[in-house]
Amino acid sequence: MRYSMLDLKNDINEILLICQEDLLDISMGKDKQATVDQIEKTIIPEMEGLLKMIEEGKIPPKGQRWITSAAYITRGWNWDIWSNDKLNIKLPELDNKYRYELEE
Repeated sequence: MRYSMLDLKNDINEILLICQEDLLDISMGKDKQATVDQIEKTIIPEMEGLLKMIEEGKIPPKGQRWITSAAYITRGWNWDIWSNDKLNIKLPELDNKYRYELEE
């Protein structure tokens, strides 16, 4: 199955929706892997930046693509990698598809 720019855009929009859901949950006192700062200062700006790159046709070539937020999950934020939080699942999936499966 091919992974297209439209698929990438849809996945990014899904992550942005999950971010809004998590922000609402956090405001209601629910525990999430992500913090408000991580969502608002890193994940959302990165996803919005990817959408802008798609619109402008400026997606980097393979080998130069990565999702910083996905790397932070284990290398900086120390999230529980076994957690079923949606962002914990979706960000690494997006990173893999973006880096290795996206049609050029």
